[in-house]
Amino acid sequence: MLRRALDLQEKIELLQEELALVLGKDASSNAVASVVTSRRSGRKAAVKKSAAQASEALDKNRRKKRISPLKGKKRPSSPSGPLAPAVLRVMKRGGKPMNVDAVLQGLKSEKYVWKVSDAKKNLSARIYTLPGVKKVGPGLFALAKK
Repeated sequence: MLRRALDLQEKIELLQEELALVLGKDASSNAVASVVTSRRSGRKAAVKKSAAQASEALDKNRRKKRISPLKGKKRPSSPSGPLAPAVLRVMKRGGKPMNVDAVLQGLKSEKYVWKVSDAKKNLSARIYTLPGVKKVGPGLFALAKK
């Protein structure tokens, strides 16, 4: 959070410098001096930047947004059906609270087809939010009462 605040502060300073140049407050000189705090050393250093350098530095500081390769497309589904009903069938067949490993073994015995490289990690993350499943103990899940 602090790092993001420092990034924003630097961006604001650069934009203020660029605005001052555009408005002509510093029309005699094409460079603007500002004091920027170095993240690593914590010391202040005088930096001279032109408007072009300031906007270039701002572009470098921007982080690239991750864009899903499936944006706007229908997400692929497993040939064996959605995960939630398959987990519910396995848990119903088990009849008692189960851990992730037991659910995963039940899914394998049902020949559930995974589209991910690490099925256990995926199941471990998703089982907490599956409708009809509730956590009943440390690492144990059961069918939710309706």
